[in-house]
Amino acid sequence: RNERHFHLSEAVDLDVKRNVVKCRNALDSSNVREYDVRYDRLLISIGAVPNTFGTPGVYEHAFFLKEIADARAIRNRILRNFELSVRPDISQDEQKRLLHIVIVGGGPTGIEFGAELYDFIQRDVRRLFSSNTNNVRVSIIEAAKILPMFDTNMQTYAMNKIKNRRQMEVLNDRVTRVDANSVTLADGTVLPCGLIVWSTGLAPREFTNKLRFQKNRMGQIMTDSNLLCLDENPNQNVYALGDCADIAYASVPCTAQAAERAGRHLAKSLNNMGKGKAIEPFKFRSIGMLAYIGENRALSDSSSYKSSGFGAWVFWRLVYTTKLGSWRLRMQVPIDWVKTAIFGRDTSRF
Repeated sequence: RNERHFHLSEAVDLDVKRNVVKCRNALDSSNVREYDVRYDRLLISIGAVPNTFGTPGVYEHAFFLKEIADARAIRNRILRNFELSVRPDISQDEQKRLLHIVIVGGGPTGIEFGAELYDFIQRDVRRLFSSNTNNVRVSIIEAAKILPMFDTNMQTYAMNKIKNRRQMEVLNDRVTRVDANSVTLADGTVLPCGLIVWSTGLAPREFTNKLRFQKNRMGQIMTDSNLLCLDENPNQNVYALGDCADIAYASVPCTAQAAERAGRHLAKSLNNMGKGKAIEPFKFRSIGMLAYIGENRALSDSSSYKSSGFGAWVFWRLVYTTKLGSWRLRMQVPIDWVKTAIFGRDTSRF
């Protein structure tokens, strides 16, 4: 392994005629100089960014669920708001605003975040901030149905579970504006809140928008069944997969499951090409969907196990444990789960 083979840099442009990617160092913001990296074969797998649908104030005031930095920022804001809510000089209205959390988007990401948040309220807030527990409120805003990729029975099960929780609600509406301390809905309702989490789909990154390959209506790069980017002039050395790309005439969902399988397939194909062997087209078949909905309950919609409730939660944890990238993590994460179950979540600020 050569340490110079990895560049912690941002790709800013691509010249397919010269086989060059233009890059800029990601650590030194004062250095705006670009440099070239030549390639023989190139894989574009840069993911996507949250889709704001042009809603004013989202980038300025909302938090996203996309990067590790987002998770840290959300965690710190939640802890900050709880600490502020116990100040002796705070009003009742301000306390309720600080402890009202709005989640925009009812897909698996939004629902699972809401579920973990509900567990945190029930198991940790009651212990640490007992006087404020009744003021905590979680609102999930979804313009259509929650968990649309699951079947109707599972959607109903999840909705009933949420409705039965006194401090959690689903609002069937659309957000038209986001401000520092509130969101405005399409019907004119203003919801004061202390945290806004935005999870409403995907949009292409700036680098993807610059590329001149064929795109679909969502701005994703179109590829053939071998994951080669489609262009007016056929090229045989630029590939794309993951959230930034889609296969023409055989659309693939924007999930980790699909991206992982495409990556494994491409690695195998490139190795076969190097050995002079034939390559096969990529075909995606979903093995199912899983979602956690809180209180040790989950949904499992797969051909091997279709269920909802506690059994699905056990299955959900087993599956995700096997999908971790190393044996170190497969040992560490279950230990962290046991520690959380016994001692509660770590609420120290760092």
